[in-house]
Amino acid sequence: MKWMKEGFKLLISRSDKEQKEFKQYNNLMVFSRIRLISIATICLAAFWAYMDWIIIKNGADRIYGETLIVLHSICVVISAAFIVFYNRIKDKNEKVKYPILDIVLKVYVFLYIFIGAASSINSQRYTGNIYSYIILSLIAAIAISLKPLYMLFAFGTNHIIFLIGTGILCKDTDLFLVKLVNATVMVVAAFLLSFVFYRHRMVEFFYRKELKENEENFKKLFYLNPYPAFITRMEDGKIIEANRRACSLLEIDSEELHSFYGIDCYIKNDSILALQEELMEHSSTYNRIVEYDFQGKHMWVTANYELIDYHGEKCILTGIMDITEIRKAEEELTHYASIDSLTGILNRRMGLKKLEELLGESKEDYLEFVLCFLDINNLKYINDTYGHGEGDRCILTFCNVIRDNLEEEDIFFRMGGDEFIIIFKDRNKSQSERVWNEILKQFHERNLQGEFPYKIMASHGLAYYQSGMDMDLEYIIEKADKQMYREKQQLRKEYCAKVGPE
Repeated sequence: MKWMKEGFKLLISRSDKEQKEFKQYNNLMVFSRIRLISIATICLAAFWAYMDWIIIKNGADRIYGETLIVLHSICVVISAAFIVFYNRIKDKNEKVKYPILDIVLKVYVFLYIFIGAASSINSQRYTGNIYSYIILSLIAAIAISLKPLYMLFAFGTNHIIFLIGTGILCKDTDLFLVKLVNATVMVVAAFLLSFVFYRHRMVEFFYRKELKENEENFKKLFYLNPYPAFITRMEDGKIIEANRRACSLLEIDSEELHSFYGIDCYIKNDSILALQEELMEHSSTYNRIVEYDFQGKHMWVTANYELIDYHGEKCILTGIMDITEIRKAEEELTHYASIDSLTGILNRRMGLKKLEELLGESKEDYLEFVLCFLDINNLKYINDTYGHGEGDRCILTFCNVIRDNLEEEDIFFRMGGDEFIIIFKDRNKSQSERVWNEILKQFHERNLQGEFPYKIMASHGLAYYQSGMDMDLEYIIEKADKQMYREKQQLRKEYCAKVGPE
């Protein structure tokens, strides 16, 4: 039978040390169960005395009655002795406890089965049943089973005693054969039950042991982790465990964790519900970029989440790595990659990207804007006459004046050289023209002050767009560029004589 092979394999596959550990565990369990059996036996003493008196009164065989009283008395005495032994030995040193305990348990189990066999042998004088032997053997197999080899010895020896005693007292050969077969089948079944329960107990013991070792290893890794790690209850986000680095991050002591509710409220850029749904579906998620704000301490982290069962509750194991400095460096690089180094406004790449995003938004929501294409007039003349330093100064002044007249949602970027683009959001052409006229007015005032040996002038062209218009990015820019070019040609004719050719 396959389960028996697996059972024997389990019994012999464990090391001597593991076998000894389980034996001690099983002995302590049986020890406690025998205590309960002994208490029950003592409690039944008065009932047995009454039944013995009734049996003798009703004319039972004298030897049967006396033997029954002796057996019941022995059970009570042994039970009382065991209770005394239990109370004395339970607090002693383990080195003393286990050898003595092992001997006592073996003697008790053997006597327990023997009392059942002796009671059934005695019953052949009066009732002829073997119920006591069957009942006590099954209780021994299920409740107080020891190592299979010893149980085989206990069952085998007592069964031989039972068969000899029954054979002597049972004069009917056919009836004896029936009892022999029934008792033997029962003993075999009892031994198999004992083996099954012992094996099951061993499997459970080593499973719990491995579970405990895994938990201890987990705790070692958790608490020795050089990065902050939390275990939070999934239901309400309360922190159950936190390692030393995590406590340092939260600026609390580990003893204060019970009063610290959770870290979910510190997350700025992530959805807790979305995270929980992902964990329920995939059990884990890694390298999630999360923004935290711990009591005014702003930081970015890479967070790894794992859904775990911790002490019977669904929990989230969170490990985080501080990437605030890396994030700052990335933001600086992004800033430098997006900003024109001279003027501080958006460069061509980022400006066109934002314009594309704006056109994408217009397909879902209604919006309107005006694209203003600008060109600084006579910049080449300024560079050639006064030097590139003065040309840069001209560009900076030009950009600063324009920036001071824009709304926060407006977009301003440098296309390249002397060309710039303004996106007047949520405005029509006439509104944008008024803003541009105000900018021209401020240019004129700066020119009248004589701050520069040249005049700051620019040409502009406007292109209006609203949701639903069949215009792409190139077309809008081209339309504004052509209008700007026409204005530039007109200004060239008017100012060429005064300023000189561009």
